[in-house]
Amino acid sequence: MLLSGFGIKVGKTMLKIVVAISCKEIKTACYADSCEKRIGVPYVEKGDRAQVLDVYYAPSAMRKDVVLIDIHGGFYVGGMRQNSRLLASAFLKEGYDVVLVEYRLNNGTLDVEDELADCSKALDYLTTHAEELDLNKDRMFLTGDSAGGHLALYLAEGSESRTLPVHPELFVAKGVLLNCPAYDYASFANSEGFTDDALAWLIGSRYKDKQWMESVSPRTFFDSYSGPLFVSTCTKDFIRSQSLMIKAECEAKGRTLDFVDIQSKKVGHVHNVTDPDRPESQTVNARMLAFMEQCLK
Repeated sequence: MLLSGFGIKVGKTMLKIVVAISCKEIKTACYADSCEKRIGVPYVEKGDRAQVLDVYYAPSAMRKDVVLIDIHGGFYVGGMRQNSRLLASAFLKEGYDVVLVEYRLNNGTLDVEDELADCSKALDYLTTHAEELDLNKDRMFLTGDSAGGHLALYLAEGSESRTLPVHPELFVAKGVLLNCPAYDYASFANSEGFTDDALAWLIGSRYKDKQWMESVSPRTFFDSYSGPLFVSTCTKDFIRSQSLMIKAECEAKGRTLDFVDIQSKKVGHVHNVTDPDRPESQTVNARMLAFMEQCLK
């Protein structure tokens, strides 16, 4: 479960504190800032200010003509694309172009279905405008952390079947990389672990609708995605059980999965995104690079 195991119900105030800490804006200058870039590109005509993306280009001397598209996390109610600049830097240095996607957050009116719809539009925009943006639409990888991992996997599933309730119409992923992802979204509507007001804030007004929860859960449509898959987690990842669930289902189906489980008490949830210079984070990101290189062969 999302925040289970404390022995008490998590209320809205406590949850807001956790989200605020986890989604604290990262203002540190980094390598990505010095790269050629296009900031705030709208992917919806006359859309919301959150319906934008940033494109960062690797230096021409090392550029691989490969794109890593990142969907940030933040418990569905927080986070921002700019906080993935540190992660972007690690891959820009290796010659990968990086796209950071922003989307509208759950605010009591919008919910995860709207977040999926926004990201879906962003992926299709990148596909249709790839030449204009000087990006290779045939070599696009999709990554996401935490809630962003949920969005990334669900949209990859939809990009293959085109039958999910929300799905891209044109985008195709070369591979999907998930860091500490949310997976079984329906399980988050956990009245034993959360108060009703916390659930309403985290999930939205439809948290009691199990059928809807399952319709926007990556676990429901896992078999719809057959492409290359990478998942990372760590000992102190508070939703580690979600990654282990993916691993178990892949093993049961005889499906290949590149799985990294960092056995360390020094790092926690999405550490390779928030602090990519740590040795443990470098291990994860090196495995991500190796995974993408293998997919390109």
